[in-house]
Amino acid sequence: MTDPRPNIVLVMTDQHAARVLGSAGDRLAQTPALDALATKGTRFENCYCPSPLCVPSRMAFLTGLEPHVSGVLTNDDYLRSDIPTIAHAMGTAGYDCRLIGRMHFYGPDQLHGFAKRPIGDIGPSWPGSGAPDIGPLTSARGNRGPELEGSGRGETSYQAFDHAVTDHAEREINDLIRKREATGRPFFALVSLFCPHPPYIALPEDYDKAEQAGVPAVRLPPPERRHPALAEWAAAGGVDDVSAEAIHKSRTAYYALAHMIDRLAGRVFDTIADRNDTVAIYTSDHGEALGERGLWWKSTFHEESVKVPLIISGGGFDQAAVDDRVTNLTDLSATLLGLSHAQMLPGHIGRDLRDHDDWPEQCTSSYYGGLMNVRTSTLRHRMIRSGQYKLCWYDGHDPQLFDLRQDPDELSDIASKETEIVVNLAQQLLAGWPLDEISKMQQTSQDRIGVIRDWVARCKPDEPIRWLDPRPERNRYL
Repeated sequence: MTDPRPNIVLVMTDQHAARVLGSAGDRLAQTPALDALATKGTRFENCYCPSPLCVPSRMAFLTGLEPHVSGVLTNDDYLRSDIPTIAHAMGTAGYDCRLIGRMHFYGPDQLHGFAKRPIGDIGPSWPGSGAPDIGPLTSARGNRGPELEGSGRGETSYQAFDHAVTDHAEREINDLIRKREATGRPFFALVSLFCPHPPYIALPEDYDKAEQAGVPAVRLPPPERRHPALAEWAAAGGVDDVSAEAIHKSRTAYYALAHMIDRLAGRVFDTIADRNDTVAIYTSDHGEALGERGLWWKSTFHEESVKVPLIISGGGFDQAAVDDRVTNLTDLSATLLGLSHAQMLPGHIGRDLRDHDDWPEQCTSSYYGGLMNVRTSTLRHRMIRSGQYKLCWYDGHDPQLFDLRQDPDELSDIASKETEIVVNLAQQLLAGWPLDEISKMQQTSQDRIGVIRDWVARCKPDEPIRWLDPRPERNRYL
């Protein structure tokens, strides 16, 4: 008997802003492959990440657990191997689960339930084991304003990694298709690319097509109007003195990198283009501020940073549709479990996106600091999006409230005017979010990671599946 469950191919990128898609209305975005996927499927207009930072967002997606529940709060934290992921559940349900490329796992467990990982991450396997060597481009890497001055036209190991991941993905998916035809076993391939994550350096053929990237639409607010929590972050990131040339080069390179990953994602989706038994999905782990309101990278709850693209084609999702429900990447992982008839993971907070009944129109995202080379005080920030409202809660500071229906650009903080809404949403946001326990968790994690970093520096443990560029000399401006 033929297994009726679909194959699933998911392409996940790093730091792709939800708005930087032609199908989302961005006239500057050159994303024909993803736009074509949106024509074949459903694009989710209001999908949020569980945390506007790589590791906690990805681990929440994989486990369905919020960062403070799994203990993965920052980019230094490990996902414990006794916490099951969707790969464990889908593998138990009979799926052949393969991870191809980036996932930002730390520690000795580089699979977390996936049966095979033909190419590992370009990033380190241990905290403190070092970023890739990109030679003369190193000054352009990081998350501080001065690094933006190094943006521009060039070649990097990060681009080479994404091309290598795509090559592996084509081979792996074709192998999985042959095995499906021979045995009937369905598969799940998670293909994960690094770009359009910084450094903002793009290949000339992509950079030259994106030269009209424009200027940020939402300008830098005057100092007295910047929320104290965001002012602290902006100061730590040194983003207030970025030159106009650096802004232009960085935005141009970002749009160029988005064009590159669109081309690579298109190659992956081409491997399953003629198959009616395969669901194709595209998403990212978090967004990118890209100079809007004077901010860059991620780490805030503004829409540019905390929303992600999500497109699903197949699996019963409508064609050429836009779904404007408030959703989250944890809903995507719940959907993967539903499509594969796998057991729901313990504590999973997501809901299958195919279930429209009594949709809550609500989700949360949280942030605890930990962005590369940006040093702030210990943070405990949380956001709740509920219907048209978004409440941003900053431990130690006043909250912010935005009415996204009336103010989609988040220009007017109405927290002082709508106190009843703030109180109601704050009660929901604070429920199940134990600040004292989280504070202790943060200190314990910092102490533990400090020991691990010292061990890494002294003992230099192996990183057996880490991808190392065979041609590091490629890193140069062009």
